[in-house]
Amino acid sequence: MKKAIILIVSCLSAILDVDAQDIHLSQFYTQDHLLNPALVGDHKGDYRISANYRNQWRQIESQPLTTYVAAFDKAFHYYSHEIDAGLVVVRDEFSGFQSQTTKIFLTGAYTYTLKGNILRGGIQTGIVSNSTNLSVQTFPEQWDYPNGTFNQALPNMETNLRRSQMYWDLNLGASWERKIRKITYKGGLAVNHINRPKDTYFSQQVERRRMRKVVHGSAEIPLTSVLTLKPQLQWMWTTKAQEFLLGANLESKLSSPVITKAWAGVYYRHGISRTLDAVYPVVGLSVNRFDIGVSYDFNVSSLSKYVKRVKSIEISIIYTAPSSKPKYRIVPCSRL
Repeated sequence: MKKAIILIVSCLSAILDVDAQDIHLSQFYTQDHLLNPALVGDHKGDYRISANYRNQWRQIESQPLTTYVAAFDKAFHYYSHEIDAGLVVVRDEFSGFQSQTTKIFLTGAYTYTLKGNILRGGIQTGIVSNSTNLSVQTFPEQWDYPNGTFNQALPNMETNLRRSQMYWDLNLGASWERKIRKITYKGGLAVNHINRPKDTYFSQQVERRRMRKVVHGSAEIPLTSVLTLKPQLQWMWTTKAQEFLLGANLESKLSSPVITKAWAGVYYRHGISRTLDAVYPVVGLSVNRFDIGVSYDFNVSSLSKYVKRVKSIEISIIYTAPSSKPKYRIVPCSRL
């Protein structure tokens, strides 16, 4: 019975991550390329390089889901106008089915400041490639009734399956930011899979991706001269699959010239119509223009009753280059 539960959970995990919810991160606020294409270039430097690593479900028969993300973006300023560009590469691997998903996206965004409101719009497009090893998977026709288990030696009778696929994808997004008194507010909306690409391993049947919507929001609330509270949320959904993340980081400025900031926080993940999924703490440091964050998910759903110590670790690293944009504008004045 336990093996059956493990098998079902493994299948559902792969389906939710690859098809329903796409690739997701616990530290969602560290990767603007995946959160909202409008946020590309939203940093205080000449350019930004970011990377994420996530490993989850290793406790289930040592067959984890592993995610790698690497991204670059740069902002080009012209008075109150800003044009942003970026590139992101994503690799998602599920060792249980030897399945891989690779995404390569180019992103462009435009930013305009209007009466204290920072308005952003972005477009993202690229190629998605999926592959899987059918020989390590089992199918209904391979069920061995006398033994009550699947037998891979039996023919699977599947003639309509491909081992890989590739398709073009398109995402759009918009965001708003404004500082009211001492608090900075930010929110946005992104819609993924605008073009509804074909996404299926079946060679004859057509299955199209459903559009995935993402709503996100955050605030920076200065508590003292050195402490800042940063609440953040993300809600995304497609058809009947939903995911809601909510939490906050408490950030402290440090007097050290090397380690300039430190932060810690707690978040939770919920399925809205389903039970609570996970609770995870986050800690991080800013070291020589590198922001390094670590989170550790503790599963609190019904899965934890059957598979103990189901946890996920995630690491984020962001480097922001110094800004060459002048802070002050000098206007020459002729003297008589």
